[in-house]
Amino acid sequence: MAVKIVIPSKAFLQDLESRGQNLRSAGPHLNLYSAKGKTAHIHDLIQNGPYQQKMRSARAASRSQGVYHTLDNLCTFIMDEEQIDESYFKDTFGATIRENVEVASVTPAEISQESQAKLPEFWHKKKLNLDGSLTGRNINVGVIDSGIYASHQEFAGKQITFAEFDSVGRLVGTTPKDYGTHGTHVCGLLAGRNAGVAPDASLTVAACLTERGGTAGYLAQILGGLNYLLEQGRDNDTQAGRVHLINASIESASGFNDYLHGALDMALTDPGTLMIAAIGNNGSKGKNSDSSPGNYDLTLGIGALDENDKVASFSSWGTVAQLGNINKPDISAPGVWLYSSLSGPGNQYFKQSGTSMASPVAAGIAALLLERQPELITQPLKLKELLLNMVIPLQDTERAGKGRINLSS
Repeated sequence: MAVKIVIPSKAFLQDLESRGQNLRSAGPHLNLYSAKGKTAHIHDLIQNGPYQQKMRSARAASRSQGVYHTLDNLCTFIMDEEQIDESYFKDTFGATIRENVEVASVTPAEISQESQAKLPEFWHKKKLNLDGSLTGRNINVGVIDSGIYASHQEFAGKQITFAEFDSVGRLVGTTPKDYGTHGTHVCGLLAGRNAGVAPDASLTVAACLTERGGTAGYLAQILGGLNYLLEQGRDNDTQAGRVHLINASIESASGFNDYLHGALDMALTDPGTLMIAAIGNNGSKGKNSDSSPGNYDLTLGIGALDENDKVASFSSWGTVAQLGNINKPDISAPGVWLYSSLSGPGNQYFKQSGTSMASPVAAGIAALLLERQPELITQPLKLKELLLNMVIPLQDTERAGKGRINLSS
């Protein structure tokens, strides 16, 4: 059954929040300030509006085979196509109605056909001059990818929280698995015991790329996973359990696409989580080959470098006209022929190249910075600013961004 994604406008949500700030003292039933409160209010409007009978019938159907569920932290609704009267939703909520389109991973530009059981050389860690004084301890990184093979020795003793989502964004499992090899490789580079830049960081993995051998998913899956990552630790007064930053290697196509912009805008402000994202592997097509969400103003977009700090030929770059002609990538990181964990038995390692390898390397550096300066956990824009300035400048400023990420700067 086809579903659509209903996203109320930012102006409508800001109006609810403004009203909520004025009414918070009146009782919890009028709490329009929280994401869940806003979602509940919108749900009531849907159920009690001019199309209430249609909606109630759809809700009854959803108990058997239909779909109607909310992503509270994103104030987003996933609904059966026949439940939606687009004109009503647009007039009432200023809503955007999106198709549940397929979203691809940033497919590695190069994949080795060979694997090995012995511990390889991790040149990316040597290049970053990591001295081991910072390890990512007490930092929890969210990963949107194909999953994780948690039994690999790279993850021995590591705290891993896992959730799997179906094509309409519903949580369907919590037993770690990888639908391909991409997620395990990414997680190893980020927080693996040997390959990882932040070996003591915890991982919260949202398996959203469950189609086509772990290389694609659906927009509702991505949104479901993002909503889940933002939910972690939300009801805890401390930072315990919270996802402190998010790594993603996903793309819609080359060029700007705002399919996740609104959701990431909310994530950046409530609870305050920065996404670090691969910029894309279409650099051979020339300028403006960058992809979303890596080319958003809200994300830290990462390009790929080889061992000699040269920009990889596949690493995308461009100018985003829709966002005030900002240049992307923001910064670059090692991303050519990086060894990391291979999903499956035998504790094998293999190497891949891509900005989807560079992104978790940069996310690992961000985790180390958060360990050193935990006050940045609640200041994602400040975190981004510092990361932009923690670089070694490179000659190719158009394609490398501000330079190679470097913790010691």
